[in-house]
Amino acid sequence: MLGDDARRIAAGIEEYLNASACQGVKATVKSEEMSPEKVPAGAGRPTFISYFVQIDDATRRATLTLGQAAVLLNEIEPDWASDRLFEAIRALDVPIEAQTEDGAGGEE
Repeated sequence: MLGDDARRIAAGIEEYLNASACQGVKATVKSEEMSPEKVPAGAGRPTFISYFVQIDDATRRATLTLGQAAVLLNEIEPDWASDRLFEAIRALDVPIEAQTEDGAGGEE
């Protein structure tokens, strides 16, 4: 269910951005899996999956929780350029990573 929500939110964000001045900005789903190191005897090892929406404009990247991404989806305006988009992301207290040509990033 959460994976479906993440894909729906990411698709909605990308659709809004492609219709605005932010063309070329990508919104993708990122997932992280975690299993506990120890489980009770006889119990199966559960896997917990967290979903995020990554916003990327080739020079910056931000990873938002689903709640933050849903808020952003409701705030996007048609006249937003990339700078305005990342200002709104910063206002959600989301760190933004600067990207190099090889795709590596560091926090701005």
